[in-house]
Amino acid sequence: MVVAQFPGPHALPWLAGSVGLGVLAGWLIFRGRRRRLLGADSDVLRSKRQLQAIFDGITDGLIIVDRDFRIVAVNKAEASFLGREPKELVGRPCYEVYCRGDRACELCPAHETFAQGKPSMVSRLELTSGYHRTGVDVYTFPVKDDRGETVQAIQYIKDVTDRVKLQKQLREVEQLTGIGQMAANVAHEIRNPLLAVGGFARQLHDEMEHDDPRREYTGIILEEVTRLEQILREQLTLERHLVPSLAPVDINQILRDVRKLLSHGILSSQVRLVGELAPGLPETMGDANQLKQAFLNIINNSIQAMPEGGTIEVTTTQKGGSIVVGIEDTGPGIPGDVMNKLFVPFFTTRQSGSGLGLAVTKRIIDNHGGDIEVMSEVGKGTRFDVSIPIVRSTSETEQKKVYGAEKAADAGGGE
Repeated sequence: MVVAQFPGPHALPWLAGSVGLGVLAGWLIFRGRRRRLLGADSDVLRSKRQLQAIFDGITDGLIIVDRDFRIVAVNKAEASFLGREPKELVGRPCYEVYCRGDRACELCPAHETFAQGKPSMVSRLELTSGYHRTGVDVYTFPVKDDRGETVQAIQYIKDVTDRVKLQKQLREVEQLTGIGQMAANVAHEIRNPLLAVGGFARQLHDEMEHDDPRREYTGIILEEVTRLEQILREQLTLERHLVPSLAPVDINQILRDVRKLLSHGILSSQVRLVGELAPGLPETMGDANQLKQAFLNIINNSIQAMPEGGTIEVTTTQKGGSIVVGIEDTGPGIPGDVMNKLFVPFFTTRQSGSGLGLAVTKRIIDNHGGDIEVMSEVGKGTRFDVSIPIVRSTSETEQKKVYGAEKAADAGGGE
């Protein structure tokens, strides 16, 4: 039989000291482990912050999607491009954000990444409605779990709009080179009969009394013969790339001349030309004949689009450092597939059209440092907004042609 013996009074101090040492040791061990855990947590947090900084610091678009194509993460650059905060996009289907659709896009490279577990890439050029860029290259990379299964895909979105524009410009240069060669041959064939027309018109004009109302018509003929002769000297405007002869011009007066020229033909075609020109617009440097031709081409295009009649409204406004000429018709509108080819030389939807009018117009406006914006809705009409920068000198025009109207000030051509 074992009898438990309790320590006597003399052993209590030793027992108390042992318990105290044990508690102290346990506390020290706990504190050491806690420091190590806190240190590990701090390292993890620091690494997470570094990765987030890298993720958000990339200027191209980055999103991470799961197998249901829901956005798990999006970097600030892409969210900013979409006009949203990252937290507003997380959890939403990517196809809803980008394509406004109800299922994953068929051409999305993430399909292959999820199926094959390997990187993929798709180049999307000339994107249509629903997209925010003219062209993008989309790269996808797999994110795998411990079992090697792809559970997420990183999508890297490279904006290649500038590359698409450059390629388009190169194609236009090639097309215009061929047009120029053809124009040189056509110019010679047209010049001789045009000289005869101009000569007879001059003779009739000089023989008429000054108060003869027909002198207005012969005067218009002479003005247009002069303009056509200049076009022929430039080999139908495309051989020499429409180099403008710059001088101070009044955009409103150019449009008044255009209206006067077209008024007789418009009356018989049941097309009404209306609109108000903003008073007090400043003069700008430009080629009056070329700008007249550009506006004529656009308005003629609207007239031909409305064979049963309609209305064309021509307006002018000043927006910042530019004069904006608005030309809006009530025609049938332009389908999307035609809109993409609107300024391509020789492209036309009419049997009698040459397909050069709008191509020439765009080149004229480009050489003045301006821009053309086209908005159209099928069944409701089309609007052209032609922006001409307000400049005071030839060198300023050249800078706005090279750098664009918005960047010219930074290049030394500001107001």
